[in-house]
Amino acid sequence: MGRGYQGAVLNVLRAPEFELDILDVSPAGEYTRVRVHNEDLLGHDRTRDLPPTVWVRLWVPEEDKEHQRGYTLVEMDHDAAEATIYFLHHEPPGPASRWALGVQAGARIPAQLYGGTKYRPPVAGTRLLLVGDPASVPAIADALAAAPPSCTADVVLQAPEEQWLPLGDVPGSVIRVHPDRGSEGLVEVVSGLVSTSAPDWAWVALESTPTRRVRRALLEAGVPRGAIQHQAYWVRGRAMGRTDD
Repeated sequence: MGRGYQGAVLNVLRAPEFELDILDVSPAGEYTRVRVHNEDLLGHDRTRDLPPTVWVRLWVPEEDKEHQRGYTLVEMDHDAAEATIYFLHHEPPGPASRWALGVQAGARIPAQLYGGTKYRPPVAGTRLLLVGDPASVPAIADALAAAPPSCTADVVLQAPEEQWLPLGDVPGSVIRVHPDRGSEGLVEVVSGLVSTSAPDWAWVALESTPTRRVRRALLEAGVPRGAIQHQAYWVRGRAMGRTDD
């Protein structure tokens, strides 16, 4: 199968490649939950290399091509060398969504690790702020699960109230902002929250435009630049792995 320009670039960069074994596939709200295994990527030897929120570049097969898509590894079990990937379904569906809806246990999928590991964990007693949407919720849950128990957190999500999300327990508040309110509504909520309780540590992962706007709002509110981590989890109208990415 062809991988195009992006595949050639990753080969030149010598991005390590792994074959993930599919152990289990199950529906989870608007997601498909896929449990994967690979000893070299997920076993004890890679424990220090795989921080919370780590993502890999999957090569999703469709017809005679493989499409590159980034997905977060969560619920890692290094003893079993296993992890979970949540595939969020959307309209119109893309190659990864179509693949997840049809894949079965026993299949395999290639994954490359390049980028996706630049995460600075909070220290004990830190007040956390995490801002995301359904695409980044699995990573938010992973970050919260790995944070020291003495941390408190505020989570702001650009998602409808009724949508099920794989968030898990939050040591603090969860505020949902309906997507109809756009970036402006999201920034308004975040700014109001920060004005009453400024975070020591912030992690922002949304579509590219609101990611930039929320980060700017945090800086304008006085949150130190070094306390903010941000990652655009998707770009409206564009697919990861295209030549012009």
